[in-house]
Amino acid sequence: MQRHLFNSGNVKLFAYFISLSIFGSFFFQLPFLYKSGNPVPYVDGLFTAVSALCVTGLSTVDMSVYTPAGFMAILVLIEAGGLGLVSFFLLYISFSSKKMSLVSRKIVRDFFIDDVDFNPTRIILRIVGYTLLIQLVGSFLLSFELKKTGEVHNWFYGIFLSVSAFCNAGFSPYSDSLQSFSETIAIPVTIAILIIVGGLGFTVLQNVVQWIGSRLRGRKRTHLTLHSKIVFFMTAVLISLGLLVFFVAESNNAFKGESVGKRVLLSFFQSVTTRTAGFETHPQAGYTPLTKILSCVFMFIGGSPGSIAGGVKTTTFFLALCFAFRSPSDRMYFSMFRRDISYDVIKKAVGIVIKSMCFILLMFCLLMISEKANMLSGVMSENSIFFELISAFGTVGLSEGITASFTLWGKIVLILTMFAGRTGIVAMAITLHNTNYLNKVADYPLETVLVG
Repeated sequence: MQRHLFNSGNVKLFAYFISLSIFGSFFFQLPFLYKSGNPVPYVDGLFTAVSALCVTGLSTVDMSVYTPAGFMAILVLIEAGGLGLVSFFLLYISFSSKKMSLVSRKIVRDFFIDDVDFNPTRIILRIVGYTLLIQLVGSFLLSFELKKTGEVHNWFYGIFLSVSAFCNAGFSPYSDSLQSFSETIAIPVTIAILIIVGGLGFTVLQNVVQWIGSRLRGRKRTHLTLHSKIVFFMTAVLISLGLLVFFVAESNNAFKGESVGKRVLLSFFQSVTTRTAGFETHPQAGYTPLTKILSCVFMFIGGSPGSIAGGVKTTTFFLALCFAFRSPSDRMYFSMFRRDISYDVIKKAVGIVIKSMCFILLMFCLLMISEKANMLSGVMSENSIFFELISAFGTVGLSEGITASFTLWGKIVLILTMFAGRTGIVAMAITLHNTNYLNKVADYPLETVLVG
């Protein structure tokens, strides 16, 4: 029975994204979405639809080809995909009744909302409320700053950038992403804040709101949960580490000749945007190998569970590190912030990381085959392909400018990678206990294997 419910939940989750992807691919064949009136090839329309729905930001066509209707179509898919793994997942698993089943509530509690009640509608309204409020504030701030730069479409572009940033999508109405605003401070900082907040997760946002509310009311204080503490800890460490490394690595390279303040701002933004956002204030191709390597690591890690961000998630990576560097005294639990973490949770995190690495290796091998001609002609290199692949898997959207040059099969591989990065990690995380009766009542002979 459990296995049936698990498969049903996964099927509904995949069906949601597949259905919208197919619908979006056909919708992007409509002429009025393009300034020229000529639709792009179907595979490019499918690529854009999947990229928007999976909040990635990669695109095989220049953003300048779209009309306002085209941008609106992308915006709708971004919002649908951004909230898809939370709100629509809740709707699907509880569609047959007004109250969630015990198994469905366990899934949501483990991976989306820590305080699960019996009313999924209440959870959804709370999530949508947080989302719209934050996006509205971001839209107002960005529209005001865009007007200062002389942008005539400041309100529409402000809304587009706010939604794209909070959803960690990385789509920009400008062909150069945000490079034209690298001389400003307010726009990159606002975008960065939206990216960070969107990557924290609704569980953390709710916990913080409750914590602040309890302090303001002077009642019994609500404590930050262990999950929230780990998310804040990892977010602070990753942003600080990235800022420091990028500043040192690029001060005499990509950022050479810039003021110290601007180098700090560029380093900070690169450290934030690599965590599944995909905006850029400087071309990725100009960075040093050290910056590209660390960017790949950050893209692989991504945001936090229950958020709109991609990647294997900050807490997953943190627990995997805990398992790798655990103390011999740690037996059944691992202690952190005066709390014990079950090894079952840690082993699940390790499984997600290993499965993700295996999937990336498989996709990289396929791209080596499909892009052999491009590599021989010098259009792209193994390193740039790997960077693109990690960006697709982490639903980031950063690129060294080679996305449009991929072959048909290469684009299909990237489409599958984006889809897997958005939905596959959840499927890997949602695992129920094995219901095989023999495994419950019998133990096989114990042996040892040499390692190391």
